[in-house]
Amino acid sequence: MRRGADYIAGIRRDGRTILLDGEPIDDVTTHPGFAGPTRVVASLYDDAIGDAEIAYEDEGRSHSAMWLPPRSAEDLERRRMVHRHWAEGCFGLMGRTPDHVASIITAFAARRDVFDRAGTRYGDNVVSFYRQARDNDWFVSYAVTPPQVDRSKPAHLQPEPFLYPGVAEERDDGIVIRGAQMIATSAAISDYLFLSYIAPLQPGDEDYAISVVMPLSAEGLRLYPRRPYATIATSTFDYPLSARFDESDNLVVLRDVFVPWEHVFVHRDIGLVNRQFHETGAHVLANYQALIRFLVKLEFVSGLAIELADAHGLSAIPPVQAQLGGDIAAFCSALEAIVLAAQARPQTRNGLVLPAPSFVSAGVSLQRRWVVDLMRALRELGGGGFIAMPSADSYEAAETAEDVERYYRSATLSSRDRVQLLKLMWDLVGTEFAGRQLQYEMFYSAAQHIADLQVFKSFDWEKGRVHVRRSMRPT
Repeated sequence: MRRGADYIAGIRRDGRTILLDGEPIDDVTTHPGFAGPTRVVASLYDDAIGDAEIAYEDEGRSHSAMWLPPRSAEDLERRRMVHRHWAEGCFGLMGRTPDHVASIITAFAARRDVFDRAGTRYGDNVVSFYRQARDNDWFVSYAVTPPQVDRSKPAHLQPEPFLYPGVAEERDDGIVIRGAQMIATSAAISDYLFLSYIAPLQPGDEDYAISVVMPLSAEGLRLYPRRPYATIATSTFDYPLSARFDESDNLVVLRDVFVPWEHVFVHRDIGLVNRQFHETGAHVLANYQALIRFLVKLEFVSGLAIELADAHGLSAIPPVQAQLGGDIAAFCSALEAIVLAAQARPQTRNGLVLPAPSFVSAGVSLQRRWVVDLMRALRELGGGGFIAMPSADSYEAAETAEDVERYYRSATLSSRDRVQLLKLMWDLVGTEFAGRQLQYEMFYSAAQHIADLQVFKSFDWEKGRVHVRRSMRPT
């Protein structure tokens, strides 16, 4: 299994092109905007070594369970534990840790038959890349959403050709990709990029119907990240989450990027692009990872809430207990129940054992509703305490240290500990990092109506119909 040092060495000065504020980044592993999440990922690679609970044996080697094709209930449990491993290391704040896209690639390889229909070489390509990624424990990110230029028109009717990524040239040894794709979360600190489409393509979009993988160092591949929040974080005391857990979001620009045939999973096949995520089960496995990650985040939120209630002497007051129970604990328990129920009621497709798709879809739909109420509950709990917090420097300056130590303490916490707790919460509800967190949770898989549509499609409506028919029979 991969060591953190090997991960960092693999992405350090490897020729990738990342342009921040118009300037190239020389070393993404040391740049202030990216070093924090890079260190988090590296430490989680290290922590996984030797942990048999989140690994499995295949072909005489030990591999991370994020690459395990689930064939049994035991496999699903191992996958749940490896997702918790990655989530706990970042408190559920990084949505695109390596186990997310690994789930997609694993499902693709386990269901190579879906790709074989277009030709066995495509299934071969999927399996070959899966094995390379598994054996090297690569961090694979993805870009599957096109730029918001004109969403009323399909890819081939955009204002100009190749605003969306597509095949600009076909050669004997591969294809040339031109265009752009958003939003590639964590791409700046990953090894490989998977490029395709999550939304359905339309007739006439054949040139755009692709699924490919490429190293981040591929010639012509550019990343344009938003400005990292860590670059404006004055200290880990003042911005404890922004400084460490800001996974970058990037626009991917492809300036005639060459992709060899062995890295092509789908080529000019609209039907296959539209089917790949759902028919293979990749969508279910990826969203299951997302639910487990969000559950860990809810557990973190519950800890912040009860710690602050204790600090302010509120946790014994029944109305506060009711708020904590109804607005936080209920969500946490309900999501845990969904995760465990999905695992306990799996669905088998062509030998691949998937967590119950209807439960996973329901969890994704509910999650984006709950997160808004959750952030409101934290704001109400913190109240005015968020507004006038002293900075880290205030504790060091002789002119201010005595006052801030005296007036910012609580009944149970020192001034420093109370302010640190408040700053943790504020970085989750009130900073720019917090705003991105909320937006991410609301849209990371799709808009609400699309998530709800997936619930409609996966739900067993026949159960209710049977009850209605039975109720209409004369007794």
